[in-house]
Amino acid sequence: MITEEKNNTYDGGAEQRSTKLEKAYLKLKRIQKEQHSTIEAIREEHEKIPFGQPNIQGRRDIYKDIKRQYEKSRKLVLEENKQVDRIEMLGQIEKFKKENELLKDVHVVGSSEFANVGAKTSVNNLDYFRNKLAELEEENEKAKAYNRTKPIVKKKTLGTEITKLKRKILNLEAMEEKAKNTIMTEKTEALISSGAVNQWKKKPIYFFVKGLRKVALEIDEKGEFFISPSYPAYTEDDKEFIKNLLG
Repeated sequence: MITEEKNNTYDGGAEQRSTKLEKAYLKLKRIQKEQHSTIEAIREEHEKIPFGQPNIQGRRDIYKDIKRQYEKSRKLVLEENKQVDRIEMLGQIEKFKKENELLKDVHVVGSSEFANVGAKTSVNNLDYFRNKLAELEEENEKAKAYNRTKPIVKKKTLGTEITKLKRKILNLEAMEEKAKNTIMTEKTEALISSGAVNQWKKKPIYFFVKGLRKVALEIDEKGEFFISPSYPAYTEDDKEFIKNLLG
């Protein structure tokens, strides 16, 4: 948890950080610096107005500038709190990655220190999943060996988790193999080279169409693109766009 006193700039320390975390600290410092300047501006505006001076009807609101600065300060407080949450979330990701050196792609749910961080289903994480499988199988064998001693309370075995993980690994390996051995027509290669579609590195059999939201193509046995059943085009405009792209 990041703790800091009001109007003090947070000192991130000299430890090594990832680029995202480092940028997040720099942004937090910029917000805090702007907040400090805003509070100084409020103080200066207050000094210009005699204590208790009321507004005179029909004239300019003498408190207009102060109100504006107070509103800016309020927004900066919200922005600072949001940035502190982001730093704590990025810290959780970095910690998780350090504890799991084989992990390449992470899945994050939440935006604070309480964010849940896990392994994303990605071909880049195959080594991580294989290592995890070996650990689960070893733990499962120990549990079964212990249970054979007929204890009063048996240990939980991990057969279900192992089966699910094996299925995940097989699916990712098949996806990786298919992407490696895919043949392409000249037209397919041209579309990829032009940037009209972008290959998804985590699941390389999918090519997302630039300019459309979550619409992807796959490549068939002949090397031609077709609309992915996993990421189809729903609207008529999107369908027409794909038709023209592949036409």
